[in-house]
Amino acid sequence: MTAQNHHPRASHSPSVQWGYCVKVTTAAGTSVASRIHLQIVSGRTPVAQVGLVSLKRGYDRWCASIGGEAGVLNAVPRRKNLDLQAVVTAQGTTVETSWPIVVR
Repeated sequence: MTAQNHHPRASHSPSVQWGYCVKVTTAAGTSVASRIHLQIVSGRTPVAQVGLVSLKRGYDRWCASIGGEAGVLNAVPRRKNLDLQAVVTAQGTTVETSWPIVVR
């Protein structure tokens, strides 16, 4: 998982977006069909749901942005250590990865 930084900004402006990407491959680096559940968590506690994405085989990355008028960042605590968490399921295996964030 990568993102443009660790400090997304909450805003009601549609022009304020925070980008992130989740890359899903096998150990050999080939693409694999997968399901990605994205959420913002505090420890193990979900704070906000970001989305659920299904990638078909042949696609190895999901990139999107959070923000704008209906952005989930407006509903999360500011200046608190949180994580953008991706739970990826592919080929019967589930892997969890996190990107630490502090919403401004």
